[in-house]
Formats: sequence, structure tokens, C-alpha cells
Amino acid sequence: AHNIAKIEEHTVDGIKKTLMVHRKGATRGFPPNHSEIPQEYRDIGQPILIGGSMETGSYLLTGTEKSMEVSFGSTAHGAGRTMSRSQARRQVRGDLLQKELRERGIYVKGASMPGLAEEAGFAYKDIDEVVNALKLAQISHPVVKVTPIGNVKG
Repeated sequence: AHNIAKIEEHTVDGIKKTLMVHRKGATRGFPPNHSEIPQEYRDIGQPILIGGSMETGSYLLTGTEKSMEVSFGSTAHGAGRTMSRSQARRQVRGDLLQKELRERGIYVKGASMPGLAEEAGFAYKDIDEVVNALKLAQISHPVVKVTPIGNVKG
């Protein structure tokens, strides 16, 4: 979720409290055995999909106990942009990007070529660095990296 508010139970200064947690640019990353995780995931923790770019791939992570202590059970939801959509459109043409990706074995279909240009890989932070930072902070645990073979841009 890019922008969501949820009423949740969290421990603050040793006291369990009911809080409204607003996640902007973040998503839940609850640890194993958390009561709000669906039963089928309780043993491993909250599954977290963190997107990179249509060129670099994405990760599946799980939540950690440390995230409850330091970020109200929150983690990043994606790599994050390094430039605006309009800046990306000025730097690459969508049709050329589509051709380059196809040559690398990544099929891309979009509603418009300018829309594809907005999603160029250089417009995003390095997903590997973002995930490594989450791992080092012990907020999320990486499970697997997936590489793109196809993308649809609306």
C-alpha cells in the first residue's frame, strides 16, 4: 500500500497502545506469529513485495520483530524514484527503451510510449541497495529476488 492508515496495537515506551499508523511510501512488515498476519504466513512473517523498476526486478521479503520496535511494523514498499516522471521522459524515448529492454529479454507493453519512459530503470533507486539497507536495519528479511521477463504499464 502506498498510502494507508490502520488502527493497530503497538508497544510504546513499554506500554501497549492502540495507535493509528499512517504509512506513506511504506507497507506493513509484521514479524512471525503476529496476530494480524493470515494463518498461512504466521510461521514466516508478513510477506512483503518490494518493487524495483521494470528493468531491475523486485524482491520478496518477510517482516521482522525489529520492525515492530523501530518502525511500527513498517518497511519500504518499493525502490523509490530518483527523478520525476517528466525528467525521465526528457531523458529517454519510450519506443527506444522498449526496444532496448526487448533486446535484453524483457517484454514491455504500455498504454503509451511516454508512459514507458517514465518507468525507465534509471528513474529509480537501486533495488539491491534499498533491500540491503532494510536487511542491515533488520526491518525486513530478503527471501528471493525476481527478475523481470514482462511488464505492463497502464
